[in-house]
Amino acid sequence: MFSPIRLSHILQFIPRAAFNAAVKQSQADRYVKKVSSWDLLVTLLLGQLTQARSLRSLAVTSQALQPHRYHLNANSLSRSTLSDALQKRSPEPLKAVCQLLLTQVGRKQRRSIAPMISLIDSTCITLRGPRFDDWTLATKTRITQGLKIHVGLDAQQLAPTYVNVTPANLNDLSDALQMPIEAGVTYVFDKGYCDYNWWHRIDQAGSVFVTRLKKNANVARIRELTKTGTEPGIESDEVVRFNKKILNTKRPNRYFGQDVRRIRVNRDGDKPDLILITNDFKRSAQQIAALYKQRWQIELFFKWIKQHLKLKHYFGCSENAVRLQIYSALLAFLLLHAYRRHSCATGSIYEFATQLAYSLFERPAAMLKAAERRRNQAKLRIAMGSLQL
Repeated sequence: MFSPIRLSHILQFIPRAAFNAAVKQSQADRYVKKVSSWDLLVTLLLGQLTQARSLRSLAVTSQALQPHRYHLNANSLSRSTLSDALQKRSPEPLKAVCQLLLTQVGRKQRRSIAPMISLIDSTCITLRGPRFDDWTLATKTRITQGLKIHVGLDAQQLAPTYVNVTPANLNDLSDALQMPIEAGVTYVFDKGYCDYNWWHRIDQAGSVFVTRLKKNANVARIRELTKTGTEPGIESDEVVRFNKKILNTKRPNRYFGQDVRRIRVNRDGDKPDLILITNDFKRSAQQIAALYKQRWQIELFFKWIKQHLKLKHYFGCSENAVRLQIYSALLAFLLLHAYRRHSCATGSIYEFATQLAYSLFERPAAMLKAAERRRNQAKLRIAMGSLQL
């Protein structure tokens, strides 16, 4: 009986109908005779899972698809064909599949009992040098040059629910203003997302925000919410209001006249106190402080994807090739997350990905049947031996 390989099991988590619709809408396969967008996607995912380090190694790895091309419905690609596809093929189908899988992560968390906590931040992908300067110099900042990945990370599953890739000079807040806000979600972010009107929009959507308050914020203390000294590590817990009716950009402050909560958290050592601002009046001050402490999880997520996904060595130097590789890396992480959950695997996702890299072309069902057959044969030999005695 035929048994599919592990790579086929992983690819089953990709909504093929939605991928085909995105290919048709973006006309990614227009004028294409041999190599389809699906062929390119499977090859890039294989390169991510096996940690291919160059275009040559990716092409060699792609040849392993040849014996399985019928059941995977994917062809292997030569080096020249792969190079041409990276330069010309649209990344929109990969982006669309990423968005669908991100939605599924958020939908699973909403079905659980635990409240959904979204950690918001961004990280830069440095692309500097003669190979990248043609298209990255125009968006260079004093800090970095290349692209920026904006992420909303679910704190419970440690999986992204929102991803967007932009030029390096796009402000974090500018991307956040375009991000959809969902009711009942707690959004945690740092001072880079300071915008009173955006906070008001989160509040009006029935959601909660937790962030740091800038030192020069013009606020008035209304009353003490929790008596000082009742919670360890909490210096003060107060209700405040913003004094400015008009912001510096001559925009009206929509949060003017409304109560918000200011919490001062004592930090160990010589570090200054942490001043948090939130619209959450239900959680305790210590719980609010713990929420902001969870924001470190997104920094660990950025560190993980940069260390363990293919975001250091690039198969192509054009903007199109880099975007294809970034979306394939994010897609590989989402597929690993889904397959690990489906397999009920224990251990970290790094351990799971490492083990999977060496068994992508194994047939787990066939291996289980062979093991069961060996056990039955061993039992039969033992039974025959006891009868002879």
